[in-house]
Amino acid sequence: MKKLLSIFLLLIFVGVYAQENEKANKPKPISPKDKMKMADARHQFLERNYRGALNLYRELLRTYPNNITLNYRTAECHFNLKRYDLAVDYFQNVKNINANPKNLPLFYFEFGRALQRNGQLDEALEAFEKFKATAKKKHIKQTNPDKYIEQIKYAQVQMQNPIDVKIIHLDKKINSRFPEYSPSITADGKTMIFTSRRSDTKGGGIDKESDYKFFEDVYISEWNEEEQDWEEAYPIEGKINTEGHDAALSISKDGNIIFLYRNDGNLYIGDIFYSKRSKDGKKWGTPRYIEKPVNTSYFESSASLSADGNYLYFVSERPDKKLGAMGHGDIYLVERISRNKWGNIKNLGPNINTPGDEISVFIHPDGKTLFFSSDGHKTMGGYDIFMSKKQEDGTWSKPVNLGYPINTIGDDMHFILSTDNKTAYYDTEREDTYGERDIYKIDVSNYSILTAGKDYSVAILKGSIIGNSAEDVEAEITIKDKATGEVINKIQTNEYGFYFITLPAGKTYIVEASAEGYESNSEEVSIPEYDDKIATAVKDIILQKKAEEVPVIEGE
Repeated sequence: MKKLLSIFLLLIFVGVYAQENEKANKPKPISPKDKMKMADARHQFLERNYRGALNLYRELLRTYPNNITLNYRTAECHFNLKRYDLAVDYFQNVKNINANPKNLPLFYFEFGRALQRNGQLDEALEAFEKFKATAKKKHIKQTNPDKYIEQIKYAQVQMQNPIDVKIIHLDKKINSRFPEYSPSITADGKTMIFTSRRSDTKGGGIDKESDYKFFEDVYISEWNEEEQDWEEAYPIEGKINTEGHDAALSISKDGNIIFLYRNDGNLYIGDIFYSKRSKDGKKWGTPRYIEKPVNTSYFESSASLSADGNYLYFVSERPDKKLGAMGHGDIYLVERISRNKWGNIKNLGPNINTPGDEISVFIHPDGKTLFFSSDGHKTMGGYDIFMSKKQEDGTWSKPVNLGYPINTIGDDMHFILSTDNKTAYYDTEREDTYGERDIYKIDVSNYSILTAGKDYSVAILKGSIIGNSAEDVEAEITIKDKATGEVINKIQTNEYGFYFITLPAGKTYIVEASAEGYESNSEEVSIPEYDDKIATAVKDIILQKKAEEVPVIEGE
């Protein structure tokens, strides 16, 4: 009944619109049957079924090619399907039919957006200026065309001064004709996970409640040393993927935890979960919900764990002014309290967060370089990638836009950087994409903003804590600089006694392990420094069980 009522109201609206068009342009009259079809198409569009709406508008355009409304609505469909070239064509049709479409008050604004996303920046500027000159104040206030004009002028400057990087489109071992996004790699660069909405997702279902695309699933690929390339990606094994939305947020630097975004449309609507790898490394366990203060009743998305496992960076849309919430989505930091609990939540503050939207956060293995996407800082259009450095006082530096061609006039997201600062990955929409979004590799080895001023090369230290009876031991690990005696960090092993941390290469460290019921033990480990690879040191430590104390019996 509700759907019929909405179609009826849309029918009235379309009828009035069509009559106005007929009066202004005298197009071929639209039959009552086709007015019903127009109303249905508009309903499909408002339900975000853009392809369904487009198919209906295409049918109608065969009969009414000069109808302003049909051309305008077709352009809207193409814009939302990210076929900006076709959106421009149909907006141009509207302009050709009537150079001053008074019945479409947002026409020049929408036309400008399509031109901007299609890379026609001079024409887009002209359209936005025309909109400002002719639109009513309420429409200018509603759309803020000056924001887009600023983006275009900034993009023109950036494109005239490209940075020294090489962007490589990953092949069909990773990408498909469907959307791929949110890549994440382990610190050793040997494992990649990402999200895809391809047709072989679990259940093969389409999300008819949202955008009529396949549900999200998590895929995984391993690095092939011999071929120096990623192997064929496949749906991750274990209990991560379901028939609903299961999106990869990140894989921990040690490769043993995956953070996920889940939306089952019922109990969990936009929350962060985590899944742990089995001891043999072959399967992933049932994802677990992260309690407050991470998840709330608002959307939480994007999560990146520091290499030492002590801090989690994540994005939340909570409007909590006490925490300093600034915009639509802000980046927060929480500290590990125990194995599965987090606390001491902090908003990263006004240097990072804006009244706009900050998303897709990544903390580098060095623990002090943050990357994120934002539409609130100065961008070339949509979301751009920004970098900020942690200062000595714990604050974050003013974010730096990574520049063109990493950033484009479209939405550039989920940027991650390898441990050695030479290779990055992200997802974006470029002319050579197989689908709507694809994952790209970036050679940044000559990009000074990422390589200059590096304090040290980051190395990996890992190992296992083993009892003298060969049992796994959960322990606390203290890392000291041998030369100075300074405590560098304290971390916890996982439940299997495995530990992992990143440290400056080219130094010698003392690694001390302590656990309840065991004698503490320490080992010395020297970590080399290489120019052509990531230094990795493995140090296992054996702990002896404490001798049982024999109780003294009085009188003996």
